[in-house]
This record gives sequence, structure tokens and C-alpha cells, in this order.
Amino acid sequence: QTFQDVVAQEHVTRTLQHALQNDRIASGYLFCGPRGTGKTTVARILAKAINCINGPTETPCGECPACKEITAGSSLDVLEIDAASNTGVDDIRTLRENVRYLPTSGKKRIYIIDEVHRLSGSAFDALLKTLEEPPPHVMFVFATTEPLKVPETILSRTQRFDFHRVSADDLTSHLRSIAAKEKMKADDAALKLLARKADGSVRDALSLLDQIAAYAGDKITEEDVVNALGLVDRKFLFDIIGAVAAADKGQTLRLVKKLFESGTDASDFVSELLEHLHILLVLATDEKAGELLNLPESELRQYLEQAEHFSVGDLLRLLKIVTDLNTDLKSNLDERLLVEIAGVKMADMETTVRFEEVLARMTEQYEKGTEAATPGTNSAPNFFNSPAQKKTPVTTVKSPDGETTEIETVTPQARAINLPQIQTGWKSFLTLLQASNQMLASQLNMAEIRSVKDNRLLLVFPASGEPAMQLVGKPDSLSLIRKALWEHYKVNLNVELVVDQANENPGDDQSENRLSQADAKRIVEGSPRLRKILKLVDGEIIGVKRVE
Repeated sequence: QTFQDVVAQEHVTRTLQHALQNDRIASGYLFCGPRGTGKTTVARILAKAINCINGPTETPCGECPACKEITAGSSLDVLEIDAASNTGVDDIRTLRENVRYLPTSGKKRIYIIDEVHRLSGSAFDALLKTLEEPPPHVMFVFATTEPLKVPETILSRTQRFDFHRVSADDLTSHLRSIAAKEKMKADDAALKLLARKADGSVRDALSLLDQIAAYAGDKITEEDVVNALGLVDRKFLFDIIGAVAAADKGQTLRLVKKLFESGTDASDFVSELLEHLHILLVLATDEKAGELLNLPESELRQYLEQAEHFSVGDLLRLLKIVTDLNTDLKSNLDERLLVEIAGVKMADMETTVRFEEVLARMTEQYEKGTEAATPGTNSAPNFFNSPAQKKTPVTTVKSPDGETTEIETVTPQARAINLPQIQTGWKSFLTLLQASNQMLASQLNMAEIRSVKDNRLLLVFPASGEPAMQLVGKPDSLSLIRKALWEHYKVNLNVELVVDQANENPGDDQSENRLSQADAKRIVEGSPRLRKILKLVDGEIIGVKRVE
């Protein structure tokens, strides 16, 4: 009923109050923002503030005839028009005829047009003339959820205020104060759940609170909210993510069966699961970020314990699976089938391993003579950070002397990058490299980016640039380049350097040092050591050159 009652829109209410204090009231206002954030409510309060017997005032009395009529919706001086129902030009022409009449008892005739973006183009044109030269006793307040659909000619003749989506914390506080006034005892967990479900809308939050009060009476618990609204129990979310952490596909399917038998809406489940994984991601990124989540201490401990089972990369991939599920649910496929597929995907997902860790692991094993891995000494990253939850696949390697060795096989997961992305950022990458090694950046600038496949970057030097390629190809130089590539593109890239053979002189002495593919294949097949290395890294020969 007053500006002080409006939740989390201080930037709007304060401006309007100052305008009322200084008698700087505009002839047209445009209130934009999501549904349920207070646009029409503020318009009515503004109308009371202007037409109050004490007005214009920032604190309407609420007791005078004008205030009571506006509150009851019976005022002849404050007309609310639904543009969704009155979209035509004839409706606006009628409005233009009526603006000539003076207010009956108040100071101004105030037109509140809701969902103004629904007006037709001709209706906007008819309204424009009145907005250009409004009578002094008339004021317009437009409300819309889609300001981009409002013509610029209307926007330029109104003062625009953007209403923000209300945060869950502000909604929780508002619901708590209302529950106290209504003499209801409501758990904080229940109010927070209602606030999250309202998704930033004060009106939705109040409707939900009213619905829960009808279901549970004067004492509201989190369980009441879950049961009345058909939401997903928090314990169920911990159970299903626990089954994913244990790689228990059977338990995951059983929980999905339980979910659908309870009648819970699949989209509600996906929404709650995304929020659950989001909390885990925040805590996996920074354990001290718990204060940002505004969770009760007992819940925070549960989340922290579960977050220890996952790395940040794992949670990002889990979020991707659930996000894709949210999109798939909008199709006409069977919802239970889609949820079961996503659940099995999550439970069957392998660990996210950085390529450097894979190389370090293989190098360590090779230096030890590829000794068999001893149980309990596995240093490879464990997706679930607990023993015996994942079976590590092994590859059997046979040495020339007949000795058999088992080496753990790890499949790295890396973010892919394409050629246009590399080309777009190449100039800035060279600038970054120049800061650490100016000559190396200059030599690398001679190369042409030929292709990017499976995060392998092919750089082609001209025939005259082979000395530059030799400089770039030194181990220290390549290490510096790969580090700079990671810093710039945030992805691990293997660099392959070649000379443009098409432009080389066929009589060049260096061509004598190049071997045919058949010769290269014979060399590899005749070397047990090369064969073992190729098998370990799942590699292929990209070229062989005889070096003096």
C-alpha cells in the first residue's frame, strides 16, 4: 500500500519519492521488468501519492476518499487498461477522447496501461499524439515485460524504470515478515524453498505461501512445502547424486523409478537437480564460498561432504548432461526414458583428466621400466575420490623379451577448439608470447595456421622458413608456446610444425633426407621400442626425417 512495502525495488521507489517531494512529476512513465516484481503495484501507489488529499506526497495517507477508492479499484480518476484485451486503434481513440475530461475529485486523471507492448502499431501511433502534448491533468503509466517491443517514439516520451527480479534472500525476508503478521510459524528452510520456487516474483511467492497455508495451517515445514507443491525432496537429490558418485547405475534407475511413481514433475526435478549441482560446483571451486549460498549450517556440511567426491571438471560435465536433459524434455519423447538415460550417463561418466596428467603418468611408468601398477599406489586422478568405486581399465604391453606389463588406460577429456577460434585470437596470442620471448613470437609469425584437429595445431612454414621452424621446434621453445597457448585459449594444444613441401625446390639437398611412407613404416615395424611408444600414446607417424 506504500512505497515502503515494495520489495527490493529501492532504485525505483526512491526516485519516485524524490520526484513527489520536489513536484517534478512526469507526464509519462514506463515500468519494465519480469512478471510479479511490482510494476502495477508501484503504479497504483504513485496514483495514490498524487491524488491523496495531502498529495502530491511520498507517503499517501490511505484514509482519504481518493486513497480508499484507488485501493478498492473504484476510482474514476485512475483507470487501469489491459492492453492485451484492448489492442486496437479504436480503443486508443476512445482513450484520446476521454483525456479531455478533468478529474472528478483527484488532482490528475491517471491511465495505467498494463502489457503495453501488446498494442498494435496503429494503436501506438494514435497514442503518440496524446503523449507528445498531454493535457496537464493527465498522466500515463505503462507497464510491460517486453520493453524491446515498445516503439522508440513511445520510449523517448516517457521516463523508464527497470524493475529487477527479486533475490531469494529478499523474498525469504518478505515471506518471513508476512508469516509473522499472519501469525504463522514457518521454518526458514520452508520459506527459502518457496522463495526459490517463486523465481524472483513476489506475486508468485505470495500465492505459494497462501497455497501452503491452506494445506498446512499455521505451522509450515519444509516437508509441507515439498508435499503440497509436489517438489523434489532435498534428501532425494543427495541420494541420486550419491548414486552417481558411487557409479551405481542400478541405484540410479531405482531412484528414477521412485521419482516418477511419486508423481513429481520431471521439469521440476531437473530444475532442482541443476540447483543442487550448482551448489556443489560453487563449493568444489572454493570451499569458503559457502557464505555466498546462504545455506543452514547442517545443509552446508552435507553439500561440502558430497562436493569432495567431484572435481570442478566433473561437475561441469554433469551440469551439461542435466542441461541437455532439460532441453530434451521439451520434445515429445517419453520423459521417464529421457531421465533414465541421463541418470545412466551421469553414473557411467569417467573422470575428467588433464592431458598433462596422462603424459606425466605414462612418463613415470616408462621411466620405471613400465612396471605393473601395484594396487593402492594408483596416482591417477580418481573421479569419486574413494577406493573401489571405479575399475581402472588396463592395457597389456608385451616387451621384446616376452615380459608382460599392465598399464592403466586413462581417457583424457579436453575442451575442443576449432580453426576459426584459433585464427580469431592468433594476433593477440602472438602479442602475449612476445611479452615473454620477442624473437620466438617473430619466428612463429612466419607460420600459416593450416588446420586444428583433435586439438592438434598444424603450423606450416614456407620453404625459406625452415631455420625459423627449427628454432620454434626446440623443446624449450615448444614448452613456452604451449604454455602461452594455454594461457590465451584456455585449452591444451599439441603443436605440429612442417615446411610447405609444395613450394620447396625438388633439387634441394634436404629432400634427400626425407623418407617415403613405406620406409617410415618399415622403420617403425622393425623397432619394438617405437611400436610400444605408439601403442602407449595411441599415436601415429606424421613424418620421418633422417638427421645427421
